[in-house]
Amino acid sequence: MNILLLLNCFLFVITLSEYLICIKYINYEYDYKNAWFNILLSVSLTPSYFILLIKDVNRNKFREYAKPENRIQLFYPFATGLLYTVETVMLFYALNTLTLSYYTILRSGFILFNIPFFKYLLHKKITAIYLSSCVLLVISHVIIITNYANTQPSESLPINTLIIFISCFLNATYNNIIEYSVKKYKIPNIDFQIFFQITYFLFVIGPSIYYTVQDLPQIDGLTMVLYALIALGLQMYMYNKIYILNNKNDFIPANILLSSLDLLRRIIQLLFSFLFFNEQFDRYIVLSLLFFAVSSFMLMYQYFRDNRMIRHVELEEIG
Repeated sequence: MNILLLLNCFLFVITLSEYLICIKYINYEYDYKNAWFNILLSVSLTPSYFILLIKDVNRNKFREYAKPENRIQLFYPFATGLLYTVETVMLFYALNTLTLSYYTILRSGFILFNIPFFKYLLHKKITAIYLSSCVLLVISHVIIITNYANTQPSESLPINTLIIFISCFLNATYNNIIEYSVKKYKIPNIDFQIFFQITYFLFVIGPSIYYTVQDLPQIDGLTMVLYALIALGLQMYMYNKIYILNNKNDFIPANILLSSLDLLRRIIQLLFSFLFFNEQFDRYIVLSLLFFAVSSFMLMYQYFRDNRMIRHVELEEIG
């Protein structure tokens, strides 16, 4: 694994963890639960990409994308940006009423939806390790859903649980489409990020401003820092994700590395939810977390095992 890939993996884990923790902190400490304000924060830095158009070389590059023979390359960031928009709006609403631990564990379900994409889109082998990881994750989900339904029943729990699983499907869909398209058309990471984020920006900027004005956020020194971390984290994590998905290893789906990292960073979020947010913690939660952790480390093991195997084969061919 090269240094840049390692750096992007690290930043992916950190930025994706910190923005969710900041959102939940604002929920708990300020009792402010405006999903549209969080969405507004997520696009607040998007206009900065237009600064790139100052240079002629960038304007010429975008003109190249606009040519009829290259427009297919624009379809993928626009399509995935639309899917991301739907997913984000749904998730931010669900996140307002769910505990961080429940949200964190169930959102890992996207690895289950990777399977058909691996088989029919990326044409990659689905290993016994990956399938075993999925089985363990399903067991973890069954335990925690049953536990929360019995101990914290609410009218919104079933619909929010359904929303999370729909979002898992959307997440797996656009992750795999990104991996497929950036490798097939050799789209640079920053180009994909710009078109992807602008698509998301155009869909949400109107309603996010309107509904934020209807319910203004708390403003003080601490919240301003938290808002900045949320905005920066949401921009950075998507760029890190695109970089990881553009990993040049053609044998192993980059989504396996992404999945293992995504499950790993959830452990950080779970620690915060139990230690700092005082969320429910009992033997059933522990049992669910145990299956969840084993599932996470199995995916990580598969990636590094397969990566070592490929390096060994490459060295043999060079020899």
